[in-house]
Amino acid sequence: MIWLAAAFPAALAQPGGQSQGLLARYAGAELPAWLRVGGEERVRLEALGGVGFTPSSNAYLLQRFRLNMDATPLPWLRFSFQAQDSRVFLTNVSPAPSSQNNPLDLRLGFVQVGDAEAGWISVRGGRQSLSFGEGRLVADPNWSNVGRTLDGVRVTVHHRGLRLDVFSGASDRISTDGFDLPAPGQHFHGVNGILDRLVPNAVVEPYVFWRLEHDIRGEKTAPGHLDTKTAGVRWAGKLPARMDYSLELALQRGRQAGEPVNAWAGHWVIGHTLPEPRHRPRFYAEFNRASGDSDPRDGMHGAFDPLFPSAHDKFGIADQFTWTNSIHARTGLQYRLRPDLMLGSAYNSFWLADRRDGLYSGGKLWLASNGLQGAHIGQELDVQLQWNATRLTVVDLGFGHIFPGAFLRHAQRGSAYDCFFLGITQKF
Repeated sequence: MIWLAAAFPAALAQPGGQSQGLLARYAGAELPAWLRVGGEERVRLEALGGVGFTPSSNAYLLQRFRLNMDATPLPWLRFSFQAQDSRVFLTNVSPAPSSQNNPLDLRLGFVQVGDAEAGWISVRGGRQSLSFGEGRLVADPNWSNVGRTLDGVRVTVHHRGLRLDVFSGASDRISTDGFDLPAPGQHFHGVNGILDRLVPNAVVEPYVFWRLEHDIRGEKTAPGHLDTKTAGVRWAGKLPARMDYSLELALQRGRQAGEPVNAWAGHWVIGHTLPEPRHRPRFYAEFNRASGDSDPRDGMHGAFDPLFPSAHDKFGIADQFTWTNSIHARTGLQYRLRPDLMLGSAYNSFWLADRRDGLYSGGKLWLASNGLQGAHIGQELDVQLQWNATRLTVVDLGFGHIFPGAFLRHAQRGSAYDCFFLGITQKF
């Protein structure tokens, strides 16, 4: 529904989204029609060089298994469950981070009254995932070996050209040795709208997200509460002459440990698909910017918080940067080599939006700047392939290389960063 172009994985639809694997077909023949099971197994090899922009390296194998069960005893009543087992092998990081390792757990478990797609209203309660727009602010990241869920309630309303999602809950914290539980003191609420008739050939998505958290440090005050609202809009559509576009603007206001928060972020992309029906080559240009904190000791917070995003390939496939204190320019090509094989390549360049702040990773300050080290972070070249080997099998292959810029070199982080991955996803 949204014509988006910068994110390569979205360029080629995942096969078998509605297809049934062997387990699903077998169970469908043996189980009643209102009960369905299925699953997915994914393994991915990742090899990293220049970890932390130092001479360090690491290589590991990620494995993720998911088993799904849906029960629909009545047309308006649905129970959904998903078990997940996520592990990492051969890594030199000990203990393995919870973002990679989460042994057998209940990832999803909710009851839904009403049809969220065909009906005019539905209510879903329990452990569930949220994804809106491109997932730049709120998403259950499929690239992650673990994913992200929320314990709460979601109400979806349809009326003509409007869809409105209202939710309230608490984000779940991954536990590597126990059952995942909601993060203490962390609450997340929001409203996300989709208007597909407001502008011809376009979708407009206004939203407001409200984040609450306890024991967050202030710049001049003792730890206190975080209370921020992020309001914005996404707008994506098609133009004449096979052009497409997408933009997103977000403002962030609130208090952090009693101190004011004033931040913003923006995303713009425009693309053009050549009139070549076999390969459908598409060129695009993209620009992203997010505010930083001009003074870490003035009691005002200016660094944009990207909330709970799906960050993969939003800022290069090496995934080293985030939508905080950053300026990011990208241009790239998507090319269909065969009906089942997509090639993507991109050039990225990164700067600090405010050189008095620093470099962030995952929404947290990772490398502070003294203001004199320069603003250019570096450049990244990316190449990736996605092959739909069968209806139910997808192979992903990619390589990204980051050339450190003046800021990283002056901060004694001058090693180039390499990221290679090879993944296979099998539905059953």
